Parts: sequence; C-alpha cells; structure tokens
Amino acid sequence: MGSLLPADVRIDYPPDWPPVLLGRFLLWHTATNPDRLAVIAPTGSYTYRELAEAARSYRMTLQAAGLRHGDAVAVLMDPGFEALAVLLACSEAGFVYAPFTVDAPSARVEAVCRYIEARIFVTTRDPGGPPISDEQTPLTGFARDQELEIVGEQIAEPGPDRGVLESDIAYVIFTSGSTGTPKGVAMSHRAALVAFRAIAHACDAYDRVASVAPLGFDFNLFDAAAALGQGRTLVYSPRSRYLHPRSLLDQLIANRVEQLHCVPSLWWLLLRHCGDRLGELTTLRRTVIGGEELPVSLVHGIRAVLPALDVINAYGPTESICCAFYRVPNPVPEDWSAIPIGRAHPGGELLLVDDQGKQIDRAGVVGEVYLRSAALFDGYWRADELTARALVPDPVSGRSEERVLRVGDLALAGPDGLVFVGRRDYQVQIYGNRVELEEVERCLGEAPGVNAAGVVDIRQGGEHLLVAGVVADSEPNFLALRAHCRTRLTKYMVPARFLTLAALPLTDAGKLDRNSLRELLTRELTAPTPPVRAEAMR
Repeated sequence: MGSLLPADVRIDYPPDWPPVLLGRFLLWHTATNPDRLAVIAPTGSYTYRELAEAARSYRMTLQAAGLRHGDAVAVLMDPGFEALAVLLACSEAGFVYAPFTVDAPSARVEAVCRYIEARIFVTTRDPGGPPISDEQTPLTGFARDQELEIVGEQIAEPGPDRGVLESDIAYVIFTSGSTGTPKGVAMSHRAALVAFRAIAHACDAYDRVASVAPLGFDFNLFDAAAALGQGRTLVYSPRSRYLHPRSLLDQLIANRVEQLHCVPSLWWLLLRHCGDRLGELTTLRRTVIGGEELPVSLVHGIRAVLPALDVINAYGPTESICCAFYRVPNPVPEDWSAIPIGRAHPGGELLLVDDQGKQIDRAGVVGEVYLRSAALFDGYWRADELTARALVPDPVSGRSEERVLRVGDLALAGPDGLVFVGRRDYQVQIYGNRVELEEVERCLGEAPGVNAAGVVDIRQGGEHLLVAGVVADSEPNFLALRAHCRTRLTKYMVPARFLTLAALPLTDAGKLDRNSLRELLTRELTAPTPPVRAEAMR
C-alpha cells in the first residue's frame, strides 16, 4: 500500500527538535559553531558549515537522479570528507548507506550490490573505469571536493516525498558470514543514535580525534559519533599510511592529534616500528582501543613511552556498534592478566548466561554474553533465519517480548565488570575486522586442486594472523591460492600463511579439530628450520 499523503506533503521534525536522525546528530553543532573545523582530511580542511552544505548538495543530486526513500546507496572510497558527506546525505533523504572498503574485491562488491539492490554506486575512482558492471546498478556517482557527479541516466521518476523516520534503516554494514556469504547488519536511526550518544558521552572527545578505520568498518562510524557528536574535529589520515607506521606517526604529529581511535594491532605496529619516536606525540592525551581483545602487555608497552596516556577499552559487536567502555587504570594492577571490558553503557545491560540459559550472578564463572539495549540492530539484511538466531528472547525474563542479542562472546564477571575470555563459535578479529573462519575455508575449498582446508588464528608478535592448513592433490601453488582468495575475500580475510598438510586433524565425530590444527600449525611456523612447503603470504 502506498503513502496516504499527497506527494507535496512532507513529514519533518521541528528545527529545535532533538536529533532523531543519524545525520542531524552529527551536524547538531553546526547551528551553534558553523565555522569550527569539522574535518581534516587528505583533500583539505572543512568547517561544520561546509560539511552541512556538501551533504545538502549530495542529497539533492541523489534525489535528482531518481533515488527513492529506502533505496540503497553503495559507497566505495577512502574515509574522509566525501564519504562522510554521502552518509549525511543518505540520512537526510532516507536512503540506506552501504559502505565498502577500497580493497574489497570487485566480485564481492558486485554480489553485495545485487543482494541489496543498490540503485547507485558512489566512489572517488576515475570515471574512466567504472568500479562495477552490474546491470542492476546503472548509475555511478563520483564524489570529489564537495561535488557529486552522476554518470548515467536517471533511474526513474522520483517517488513520493516521504518523511524520514527514526525507525528507518540508516545504514547496512556487511561482515564476514559463517555460511560463506557476507552478513548485512542493518541499523536504524533510532538504534544508531542510542549508540552514538553513549559513544559521545563515554569518550568525551578532546578537540582533535584521529580516525584510521576503513570505511566498511563500524569503528569508522564510532569515530564520527565521538568527534562530531561533541562538536570536535575529526582527523582522517590517508589509508595508504596505515601500513607505514612512521608515515602515520608523522601525520598524527603534524595534525596535533589529541585522541586516537584504533585497533590494538595498530598500536603494536607503532610500538614495533616507531617506539623510539612515540614520545614526539606530545599532544596525544587519550586513545580509545577496540575491535580486538586489549592485552595487558600492550597497555604496558604504550605507557612505557606515553606514561600519562588515558586508555579506554571499547567493546561491542557490529550489531550494536559499541556497548561497553572501560577506562584502564594507571598503572594497571600488577596481578592483572586481562583488561576488563567493563559494564554496559547507560540504557544497556550485559548479561552472562550459562549453558542451561540461567543468568550467572557469581564472579569468576564463564558464561555467554547477551546484550539488552535499545542500540541493537534491526536484523541481518533479508536473512530472517540468521536474525532469529542472533536476536533471541530475553533468557532472564521469559515473559518479556523483548529481543536481546546473543553476542557469542564468552566472559566472566569481575569487580570491574566483564572480562572477555573467548568465543563460542569460529569468529575471530583480524585488525579489528570480524572474520568467520568458515567463510575463508569455504573459499579455499573452492580453489582448484584443494581437497580440504582448515583456518585458525595464531598470535605472533602482538598480531592475530590467519593461518591456513591445506590438503591438496599435489603441492599447491601458494601464489595462485592467494590470488584465488583475493578475488573473493576482502584483504584482511586472506590468510597470512599457508601450509600444506597430509590431512586435517579431526574430532571423533569427524569434524575439524581446531585446537589440534592450531597446535599443529603453530609448531610448523615456530620450527627452527621452516618447512619447505610453508610459504609466507603477507
């Protein structure tokens, strides 16, 4: 049934209404401080007024191209002013923002675009070479320096001018899926804003906040919420510098960054390659670390060179952006073996549940983490069965109709809140990105000549590496195997090491024994003389 309103009637919120849309929350400080710097990016520096004007221009261009309320807009570009303006434009127009990292394989991007029926593809790549060829995405947008150019013919006549509601889907982020297909986490404006407000409150950002997260990672939205939600300046570093720690450090120093948001892996890189220079970060006062488990040894390493640095451990799945924050004491108590993830933000509740579905109320007992919050996603995009497995009845209050998130993490309760101890399934975090090992194994199993493959994560030098054990008809060509993975998997999902095995270790039930596989591959990698069949794939 169509809208009951005439096409010239628009539902909108009063100008002084508290922000209920994602974009309006991020631009809320434009009214009081329009000339304050909002973004420092590789393309330049921009005020809140300029960001709002670019977002308005982008919105009008997208609407003129024929997009309608609820249409998906696929975005592939480096994080920065343009990508942020597209997000804001989609928010105001009621389009669904669907971001991708720039190194995502074309085949994967095309498959997701077909799945979400993306009506337009926005990128900063050269217009001479369209990034995708799918017929269901006839238009391509090229964003450059506050301008958005649409290449192609108008999709259709614009539809009714519908209002954008807080219950509308604001964005969808695709993560690795255990079935071999990426899962789309769909978040409404209402849920995102609950998380955004909690992030802005907990992080209480200093004036200049550095963001190094890729566009398709929810930490990118976390950064925007923390900085713009407090009227601060968001500093984007070129993604090309992320794997060049000394160059990144130079950028942070030059931009006088006061707060750095990143995954633990980045801090390990900075310590390893720039430990002698980290003291030059004289303006840095706080770091918010998330996306992976935060080791005690990393906190010790950071504070050895930056003794007064405020460290916040941020915890939460993509399905809620972030749900807990813990300010790490300085110094860390000597008897600590793990950093707590703390307690849920105001308005949320973290529960520990045992195998019988009963809430654990005793310290030191391991249970599965459930999250009860208004900041939960609406569901996985067009995947009702997956959604039903994640959003489940409240295990504590059986009479409630409320759905809570079964996170899948294992934790135990301590005096400072929960402490993460592992996963119930085969999901791992690589550079802060969620990876389902089964998806990588499925990809490897489809490679020519491969009979079976098992993948585990192994920690080396502070990093979590994906290592694959491969059973093949003959000695596999690791370069070809890696190329096969790169055409189907995002870069961080491609194994860093490949080893040939005679057979995969199995349990009595005939399933892959991951613990035995991890022990086997670890022994192979740490052997005094590396086996000839092992090849490093970094």
